[in-house]
Amino acid sequence: MNLQLIIGAVVLINIVGLIAVRMRKPAANASGVSVESAQAAIGRNKTERFVIVERLMRRRKSGKLARNLVTAGLMIKPAEFMMVNLFSFAITLVLGSFILRRMPALDTFLNALKFFGAAFVIFYLAWKGPQMVLQFLADKRRRTLEVQLADALAIISSGLKGGYSFAQGLSMAGDQLPPPINGEFQRVMRLIQLGLETSRALEQMAERINSYDFDMTVSATNIQLSSGGNLSKLLETIAETIRDRIRLRRDIDALTAQGRMSGGILIALPIGIGVMLSLINPEYFGLLFSTALGNNLVLLAVIQQLIGIYWIKKLLDFDN
Repeated sequence: MNLQLIIGAVVLINIVGLIAVRMRKPAANASGVSVESAQAAIGRNKTERFVIVERLMRRRKSGKLARNLVTAGLMIKPAEFMMVNLFSFAITLVLGSFILRRMPALDTFLNALKFFGAAFVIFYLAWKGPQMVLQFLADKRRRTLEVQLADALAIISSGLKGGYSFAQGLSMAGDQLPPPINGEFQRVMRLIQLGLETSRALEQMAERINSYDFDMTVSATNIQLSSGGNLSKLLETIAETIRDRIRLRRDIDALTAQGRMSGGILIALPIGIGVMLSLINPEYFGLLFSTALGNNLVLLAVIQQLIGIYWIKKLLDFDN
């Protein structure tokens, strides 16, 4: 009962917070309001959105969250993403409460362990779920950009050989390549046209993407632009290095394919056997869920399965 009250309070707080955010000051009467004041009011309303959450985000380190949002290509603020995270957290807690209500009473140590273990998993997934999705989107877009970078450098190098400037080569690469790298190059060109130095515009691109390949490319390019030299040859060398790195990653994926397939089979095998037993002999399989001993065995199997998944993942992880 106490848990339901806590969940209800969390949901109520989120709903009240969302309503309070939308209840902004009413706009002034259109008559007698200048365009400048209206634009200032619009800008002020945009900056004051989710004020409380933004203040809390300033107090804690939110650099990684902001960087992942930019890398994933999501044009929202960290405070806005945090509001989405809080809303998802509340919804998941409400759905998780139905699971916790079906669990046995806390009369034994094992039942208490099951209850608090399930509550911890629900709370963890409710809070970390949106952040894990964001990290997945950021990593996916970063890998796509790294693959496209070699082709972009080849286009810029060809343009330099043909007599174009570096900025013209960037513009040409942005026009010829598909998303998402064309958007990044076009953004760099807009910053350069607005008066920002080329080196600083490239550094901002590297900060947005947060990739070693882009950091290496931008650092070498800025040094070459400031000191002079054969920039076309340098870009070709960097492009070849990036292709070698991509080729090495694919070789590693090919060499670990058997291990990943074995891990997938070992993970799916208990689930497949359980499904087959439930179809062949439902009464025999139902003992796992209708008796205390069966429930304990299922819990032990799930824990061992999770440990095995984590161990296999670490064995096949060559990046860390």
